[in-house]
Amino acid sequence: MRTYRTKAQSAMEYLMTYGWAILIIAVVLGALFSLGVFGSGNLLGTACIAQSGYLCSNPTLTAAGALTFTYGQNTGSEQYDTWLACTATQASTGGPNPQTYGSPGWQGFTGNSLISGQSTPVTINCASATGAVFTGSIGQSYTGTIWSEYSTTSGGAPSIIAQVATLSVKVS
Repeated sequence: MRTYRTKAQSAMEYLMTYGWAILIIAVVLGALFSLGVFGSGNLLGTACIAQSGYLCSNPTLTAAGALTFTYGQNTGSEQYDTWLACTATQASTGGPNPQTYGSPGWQGFTGNSLISGQSTPVTINCASATGAVFTGSIGQSYTGTIWSEYSTTSGGAPSIIAQVATLSVKVS
């Protein structure tokens, strides 16, 4: 009869030990979930993936929509009168039209020309899905596309339009 009592006591100790361990794990997971650790927005990193022949690195986006990044090209020829635009991925209407020179949203940068192999820091405004300048709060995610419009001859109107990068960044 004594062996049944020790087996029962052993079983109860086993259940209590694992019960407390499971309770502690549940509390920790609940705390992490409430802090937003498991939110999908936290999985999004900062990336600027350039097309072949272009450079896009170190992107930062302010709450007012100002995108600062390093832009460069290595296409083998000089690019004159360069203009850049940033459009939201989810944009359906409005915003810089990548097919229309001088449409709202296109911005030149200091120097406006790049020789092949050159890069420069650039700040432009990003467009929202409605075409207005993007505004967001700290930590908000933004995905979009960076376009370039340029000429291969000095003094000529920009005639070449290229998608130079895709962008994924959080407002900081």
